[in-house]
Amino acid sequence: MSVELVALIVLVAVFALSAIRNVHMGALAFVAALLVGVLVVGESLDDVLGGFPVDALLILLGITYLFGIARETGVVDWLVDRSVGLIGDRVALIPWAMFVIGTLVACLGTSHAAFTIVPIAMSLAHKHKIHSTMMGIVMSSAIVGGALAPTSINGITVMTVARASGIPYNPGLMFGLSVGVNTLVVLVAFFLFGGRELIARTRAAGAARATVAAGGTGGTRSAGSGRTAGAGHGQGGTAVLTEPATATRLGAYQLVVLVSIPVLIVGFFTITLLDVDLNLGAVALTLAVFLAFLKPDVGRASLARIDWNTILLLGGIITYVGVLTRLGAIDQLGEVARSVSSPLLAAFVICVIAGLVSAFASTIGILGALIPLAVPLLVPGGGLEMTGFIYALAISASLVDCAPFGTTGATIVASGVEEDRPRLYRHLTRWGLSMVVIGPVVTLLAFVVPFLWA
Repeated sequence: MSVELVALIVLVAVFALSAIRNVHMGALAFVAALLVGVLVVGESLDDVLGGFPVDALLILLGITYLFGIARETGVVDWLVDRSVGLIGDRVALIPWAMFVIGTLVACLGTSHAAFTIVPIAMSLAHKHKIHSTMMGIVMSSAIVGGALAPTSINGITVMTVARASGIPYNPGLMFGLSVGVNTLVVLVAFFLFGGRELIARTRAAGAARATVAAGGTGGTRSAGSGRTAGAGHGQGGTAVLTEPATATRLGAYQLVVLVSIPVLIVGFFTITLLDVDLNLGAVALTLAVFLAFLKPDVGRASLARIDWNTILLLGGIITYVGVLTRLGAIDQLGEVARSVSSPLLAAFVICVIAGLVSAFASTIGILGALIPLAVPLLVPGGGLEMTGFIYALAISASLVDCAPFGTTGATIVASGVEEDRPRLYRHLTRWGLSMVVIGPVVTLLAFVVPFLWA
């Protein structure tokens, strides 16, 4: 058995052991890189450690620290409350509003930040009699759509691995495609799980408001309650009860934290457009340290919000992939890829594998491993050069995250009301596993097939 094959088998074993024994994948991959690199390949320790992605980890450290401060100070909660307060009794807008809010929050450093929105969304769904499966898919789509933003961990991971592999990559386009595909997913879920009934109820609520404004009897305002009640359980639907959000004012420090968020975002796009050689993580870390200097207790508390697990995961996976690359295993896979009569079929299989593994394991981990392995399909002679295969691969791997076997799906199920959880679990399982095939088909047809004969 060749050394290259041994190294690839070890990579598969890392994913398997992580799933079966629940051992941290990044730690396993890092140990595997040391063992395979030093003992099997014969590299020096310095060569193995040279593949550790310091630049990428600085980005993750800086961004998760900065947005950890934003969550610690309640700025993220304030943004959510203000956004939800604008919805009022327009119940059909609630899923879309939560999709927008969840996507925006998922963009802010780590998609895990959007997990704080999930209980709010599921509570709103129960209160306003919105199908829990619809809201679950909405929140999953928001989280995975925002996760591929260039300011979020998954987006940073894909950008880092793609550029390290020499693949032309546009982070803004990746984000746009991700949000576009997930918007389509939400649209389908909206009408499959009661969207028309929500629209009818919204119209009924609007009619009730108009009647009240005209001085009729279609609605009443409860004294001192701040609620508007609309009657009617027939064809017209039911006007929902709404409560105005509590008006809270941000303090001076919270305002500074709030301003730091657009400063980081604008700074990132400015740096990208001007092609300035400055690490985004350094900018985020500078802002975070400045905020911690203003309030040291907040800075210390926010250190616990840094996503060290993801930092270790990305570091371990990329370090091991570096060993594979130097060993020549990637080149050998390239030869196999070139021998396949249909590169499109190979691309489909890779996307299905990415989705299937991602449903049960780590999306970041599988992307970090598969993007370098997919490079041979993109280079001249591979058959898919100058296409959107990397975009298709990243989105395919993320669409399955609503399945309740992973963190996102499990959080959604756990946030549902107790009586809804069995049904929610079944629906999200079917939906998530169906995305293993539907995702690659849709993304490859949209991003790859049109360019094959261009």
